[in-house]
Amino acid sequence: MRRYYSLFIAIIAALAGLLFGYGTGVMSGAILFIAEEFALSSGMNGLVVGIVLVGAFLGALLTGWMGDRLGRKKVIMLGATIFFVASLGTALVFSVTALIIGRFFVGVAIGIASYIAPLYISEIAPPERRGALVSMNQLAISGGILLSYIVNYSFASSGHWRPMLGLGTVPAALLFFGMCYLPDSPRGVLLKNGEGEAKKILQKIRGKREVSKELREMKKSLKSNIRNWKALFSKSIRRIVWVGFGLAIIQQVTGINTIFYYAPTILNLAGFQTATAAILATVGLGLVSFLFTIFSLFVIDKLGRRTLLLIGLVGMSIGLALLTSSLHDPNLAPLMLFSMCLYIVSFAISLGPIVWLMISEIFPLKVRSVGASLATAMNWICNFLVTVTFLKLVEGEGISWTFGIYLILTLASLLFVYFFIPETRGISLEKIEEDLLSGKPLRKLGHD
Repeated sequence: MRRYYSLFIAIIAALAGLLFGYGTGVMSGAILFIAEEFALSSGMNGLVVGIVLVGAFLGALLTGWMGDRLGRKKVIMLGATIFFVASLGTALVFSVTALIIGRFFVGVAIGIASYIAPLYISEIAPPERRGALVSMNQLAISGGILLSYIVNYSFASSGHWRPMLGLGTVPAALLFFGMCYLPDSPRGVLLKNGEGEAKKILQKIRGKREVSKELREMKKSLKSNIRNWKALFSKSIRRIVWVGFGLAIIQQVTGINTIFYYAPTILNLAGFQTATAAILATVGLGLVSFLFTIFSLFVIDKLGRRTLLLIGLVGMSIGLALLTSSLHDPNLAPLMLFSMCLYIVSFAISLGPIVWLMISEIFPLKVRSVGASLATAMNWICNFLVTVTFLKLVEGEGISWTFGIYLILTLASLLFVYFFIPETRGISLEKIEEDLLSGKPLRKLGHD
């Protein structure tokens, strides 16, 4: 039964991913009606969509220390509380300014959830199942996006955007009350000098499995020379910071969130005549993402992180090449939908789950929360830049050339992964840390 307890913990904690997915995805449909009601310019349209990313950046950047001081569990609950209040507020506003403020705080909550939930799950999970359990968070993100698309479609015919935003309170409440019944991370507890409590938590989540060795390794990691966040820029750790930042960057500059945030807009530009038809097609894309994220759970601990990244980036490159060639001709709408599906499928098995997984794995315990928050903040910066420039690029260069730019960046990302990304499959967090601090080459992590 204890084998399933860690799965139960991952499912509840991954509701943070549902906030992430719903909070970002819901605006793709709602913005069509918000823009009409408030007569938004393209620049203001981009700001209403993009302000959530500014909040997410600040939420991730400024709260990393909380994961160590307050504990992983309390920070997740804080994110859920902020999301609940902000979602309710955005559903009740009557001015663009108030909407922007509300969406900013939705973003703050998403920024907190986006780094702390994968980190919490990674510290709970046994090494051999860590990939699948942490990727539950990405499955929840995909599920949240799909749910937001379904909600958008349900209200599309009436044009009521307020319920679309307000329903974000439901997953926030579920996450908050669910976390009340879960233990804190044993590694986070140990970091606060709670050895006895950490051992009790380990015994609870591991069952009959021997925990003495795992506890010893955790205590050993606390004896390292790392003192504070400044150690992230020391010679031994700096290289892994660049790996974390690199992964965060390539997840966004390959353009995936232009699909998730602007899919109905893209489909309208490509020839879909009504908002309802475009949103319905978007539901199909969300379903594809969700189903193939489920598939990734079964292979991520078998094929490995690096292999899936390479396979996924090749698939994304092919999808973008086909999309670039099909977008200029409305008669090629079937090819366009196929290429978008291929692109999303490839992302769902690679950059989608693996970036969040590896960011939660690679940093040493004493700086894990801060390191993960910084890498996540970098992710949100890139997310924001891609999102707010997308419509401007489409206006200036055309939609086909815009996706051609993302194709070039995806090919560059493929080279980055091939030359710099290590394999962390099946290696304990403490072993990863030990190898990093010893100066072992990244490509040889976990190999004696």
